[in-house]
Amino acid sequence: MAERLVDVGGRRLWTRVTGEGAPTVVFEAGGGDDSSVWRRIETDVRRRNGVTTLVYDRAGLGKSDPPPEGEYRIGDEAAALVRVLDVLSPAEPIVLVAHSYGGFGATLVAGDPRMAGVVLVDANLPAYFDEAVVERLVATYTPQFPELERRAPDLARVMIPLIRAYPDTARDLRAVDYPTTLRTIDIVAERSWGETAEDNDDMRRAHANFVAAAPGARELVLARGSGHYVMRDRPEVVLDALARTLERVRTAD
Repeated sequence: MAERLVDVGGRRLWTRVTGEGAPTVVFEAGGGDDSSVWRRIETDVRRRNGVTTLVYDRAGLGKSDPPPEGEYRIGDEAAALVRVLDVLSPAEPIVLVAHSYGGFGATLVAGDPRMAGVVLVDANLPAYFDEAVVERLVATYTPQFPELERRAPDLARVMIPLIRAYPDTARDLRAVDYPTTLRTIDIVAERSWGETAEDNDDMRRAHANFVAAAPGARELVLARGSGHYVMRDRPEVVLDALARTLERVRTAD
């Protein structure tokens, strides 16, 4: 196990690489979460599949340095992950696992030639976040900012700029083409984070459309009985998706 702080341009991100063997499974947490959300899954993936795992904390989360002052940009988050991979040079190829907001980062790095597979865990898909959805999201969370600043000022420093930037983030990501040949298992929670049943139905349709756009490479999995944190509610669903992805990647090699 090797822990390291990686400089990604004026700030250091905490990282940990564990195990031996290829591929390397890289874990991307959701907005406001640090790498600890993957603790159980990471250990089981390594034990069952004989792979290397890499976990890290985005800026301002876990053991990483605070985010830079100024405007938030999703591209900076993706560039930081690429920098981590460049510095650490984990065993290739790489399989990326991304939860929730981490789906945005996955969209931006999916075209990296090191990526051989992706497992999305109730992850954000840009196509769902049209202007109306984003407007509702920002309107819902903005009134909560004062309480967040009072209760968790460090987390507020991360999340408030992130939420304020959502309109730009979603617009930019809707213009990104996710590779149609990249092996991707898209896990969708039966009870996702939407405020209404209609919201969750709309999200499921967006995921179904995403998978239908590349039927040879993408697979949709419904995590029945699970809430948004599928890795906690139904860890076996995520473990199975990873095992099948790793097998396909190894077979292709």
